[in-house]
Amino acid sequence: MIKNLFSTPKKTAVTVLCALAILTAVGTGTAFAVSAVAESTSIGADKAKMFAFADAGVDPVAAENVRTEFDFEQGHFIYDVEFTANGTEYGYWIQASDGSVVKKKIELIGAGGSKTGITAAITQKDARKIALEDAGLTEAEVTISAEKLDTENGVAVYEVDFVKDNVKYEYDINATTGAVYSKSSESTAVPTTEAAAQPSEAETAAANATVAPTAENRSNNNYIGLERAKAIALSDAGLSAASVTFTEAKPDFDDSVPNYDLDFYTATHEYDYEINAQTGAIMDKSVEVNEHAVRETKPAATAAPTAAPTAVATEAARGFIGVDRAKSIALGHAGVSASSVSFSKAKLDDDDGRGVYEIEFYVGNTEYDYKIDAYSGGIIVYDIDRD
Repeated sequence: MIKNLFSTPKKTAVTVLCALAILTAVGTGTAFAVSAVAESTSIGADKAKMFAFADAGVDPVAAENVRTEFDFEQGHFIYDVEFTANGTEYGYWIQASDGSVVKKKIELIGAGGSKTGITAAITQKDARKIALEDAGLTEAEVTISAEKLDTENGVAVYEVDFVKDNVKYEYDINATTGAVYSKSSESTAVPTTEAAAQPSEAETAAANATVAPTAENRSNNNYIGLERAKAIALSDAGLSAASVTFTEAKPDFDDSVPNYDLDFYTATHEYDYEINAQTGAIMDKSVEVNEHAVRETKPAATAAPTAAPTAVATEAARGFIGVDRAKSIALGHAGVSASSVSFSKAKLDDDDGRGVYEIEFYVGNTEYDYKIDAYSGGIIVYDIDRD
């Protein structure tokens, strides 16, 4: 009978095809059976997701668009787990038998959900561990202030920032190799007398305008406070707090010396001061003519910019809405509150002879940039950019 099945070329072809079909059916059935048994004895989809979240260092509550599928890849029964969190897309192959990571892929998501092309071989959690070990610290000792996947000179890196006591650490970890790409640390000690009752402006200026460095001040971090630093700068400039608008006032470091960086302007001049945070000495200062204001007010003379202007129209007198109102307009348009943003710029400027307020601020990883008409308060142009 078997010989008869192969007696002619036609019978041979039909016999072979039938045999292949039978083997395929048996093999497929066997594969389904094996897959079913493997899945029934596996860790389960829920645990696979938890293993992926843990490896990525992602809070399960923050995970979105989670998808899990049981599969067989490269000789392994795995759970294919995909999810997004904090502007990053994660793809994991989790070993179905024990939850170990077989393979993973991390990619940054740009604005509108588009892929940026920035991929990583390690996770944010890995990068954090590498940075902390390099600093000789543990996660329990620090406060993480920022973590994100980004690029530096075309290299994919994790930016990891954390603080311990009065020291801030900033790390860039190569997202492919795990090597430390760059790192820095600086003291973030803020004035300890900040919360104490402050003397009047006149008393502060008189007491601190000529403060000299002392060994005691240098040794015990006895900071003078931001308000006293402002008073020293204003006294040196011959101005009152009511006559200026501050665009920047923050603690800073210059060549490892703690200072206060103060920028402010009047109707005709722009001032930039660095005040030693411990001694009150003026480390650096510059005064420039406010070009656009001078064109609008046309004062008789602009000589001696270090002297205070005596008869200059204020912003309100010139019909300007004021920087605070401009801030409010920008925040209202963006739909955010002042308490939720960090301002990087807020100043009056000149745009082809037109008075405008330049307002820039951040909310998380999103930067907002506005130009507000100084007279009408209308939004001339705005830009929203997610980093």
